[in-house]
Amino acid sequence: PRLLIRNVLPHDGAAMHEVKTETWDELCKWMPWTKEGLGTVDDAEKVARQNHAKFILREDIMMIALNEEGRLIAMTGLHRFDWTFRRFEIGYWVRTSEMGKGYATEIANALTQFAFGALDARRVEICAATENAASRRVIEKLGFDLEYVSQADALLPDGSVTGHAQYVRYDTKTLPALDVTWS
Repeated sequence: PRLLIRNVLPHDGAAMHEVKTETWDELCKWMPWTKEGLGTVDDAEKVARQNHAKFILREDIMMIALNEEGRLIAMTGLHRFDWTFRRFEIGYWVRTSEMGKGYATEIANALTQFAFGALDARRVEICAATENAASRRVIEKLGFDLEYVSQADALLPDGSVTGHAQYVRYDTKTLPALDVTWS
């Protein structure tokens, strides 16, 4: 209800760079792509345009979440999907100044409902580093089932070893009510 979630579009780069810059220290704890560096506004615009093309080609669905004033609150999306089986993975991160306000839960709930409702998903997944307690709380709050926990399967950006907790849902039953629409 507080957010508009849409695919990235050309000209979103400046806002994407702003939110990434604000949240950089937190992102560097968890996101492997931070090893490439913060980049520039032009780099962010290139990412926006490339991901808009991927949206059109149905290869990836990078999205942004905007508040009622049009301020970019979070980056999110549906990734690593399989159109034949209809499996989708949700990813999300919220800008530092907006953390702790329930946006991640609202976004993950909306994307779960979108995947099942609009994309006819059979399976929706969310994966989090085992040590990422905040992200795991969001997933568990939404009633995703813990499918497995790996002990060591990746490196965090600082080079330390982490495992991952893989969560899954097969329907929207028991999701918190959410007044959500899509077109």
